[in-house]
Amino acid sequence: MEYAFDTSSLILLFEKCNIRKQLLCFSQNNILYVPSRVFEEYKEGKKVKKTDIEIFQKIFNIVTPNLNEDFLPYFNFEKKYGEIWVMSHVLTNSECCCVIDEDLGREVSKLFNLRLTGSVGIIDEMKKQGLLSKSELEQLYYDVENGGFYLSKKLLKELHRICFSSKKM
Repeated sequence: MEYAFDTSSLILLFEKCNIRKQLLCFSQNNILYVPSRVFEEYKEGKKVKKTDIEIFQKIFNIVTPNLNEDFLPYFNFEKKYGEIWVMSHVLTNSECCCVIDEDLGREVSKLFNLRLTGSVGIIDEMKKQGLLSKSELEQLYYDVENGGFYLSKKLLKELHRICFSSKKM
C-alpha cells in the first residue's frame, strides 16, 4: 500500500508516539510519502534534531507534487496547508491513500473521492502486520490520550479498541 502523510499524523506517529523503529519496518512493506511542503513544516519544529531528519529520510519518500488548485478554495486560497499537498499527490497516484487527521482535510478528501485514512488507521494497519506489541499499543494509547494531541472522541474510542483488543484484526 502507498500512503501520503500530512503534518499532524506525521508528528503524532513519528514524535508523540515515537514508533520510529516500527514505522521503518512498516515502510519496508509499504511506500510512505511526505510532500516536500509537509517535510519543510516538520523541519521547522522546535525539537527536530539532525538525527531525526536522518531517520525520517530512511522511512519516508519526500515528493514534490504538482499543486492541484481545485483544493485551494477550501483552504482560503492558501498553499501553506499540508493537506493540500497530500491530496494533490494522492489525486495523481490512484494507489496512494491520504493520511490526514484534521476534519477539514478529511472532508475535502472525501469530496474528491480520494482514498483516506488517519493516524488511527495507520496504527491499526501496523497492528495487523504485527509491528506493534501489546505493551507498545497500550503505551501508544496512553501517550495519545494524555499527550495533548487532539483526536475526536470517536477516534479515541476507535484507538482504544485497536490498542486493547487482543486480535490482529
